[in-house]
Amino acid sequence: MAKGGNVNNSAYSTEGATVDDHAVWWLWPNTCLMRYPGRGNFLVMSVTPDGPDRTLETYDFFFETSKPTGQEWEAIKYIKEVLQQEDIDIVESVQRGMKTPAFEFGRIVHDPAGSGLSEHGVHHFHGLVIDTYAKAVSYTE
Repeated sequence: MAKGGNVNNSAYSTEGATVDDHAVWWLWPNTCLMRYPGRGNFLVMSVTPDGPDRTLETYDFFFETSKPTGQEWEAIKYIKEVLQQEDIDIVESVQRGMKTPAFEFGRIVHDPAGSGLSEHGVHHFHGLVIDTYAKAVSYTE
């Protein structure tokens, strides 16, 4: 969780907010639940593999009322045009790098103590994937 509010970005306004923090929860294997600062809201993101080098993401936004406020439209636009594009650019860059002859294996920052300076969530997810594959292989043998 992180406290919300950024006076330099209207997408993160907490003026009149009933929710003043940002929270993220991942549900195995491909669903992310998020709450953003503002009125009561919820975002459900689904990540679906669509081939070895392609992934589809879908978003469903839920707000207190059926018509989002101007600030909520700003937040949706910011998520779509800025935050998600940043993530897409990073992932595509990593994928390009993994296709080069220099790539041998990936590395992540892992602190077993689970500090905020660690990619422990990514490490945990990789462990879940490996365990699932191992169970599937043993099941088919």
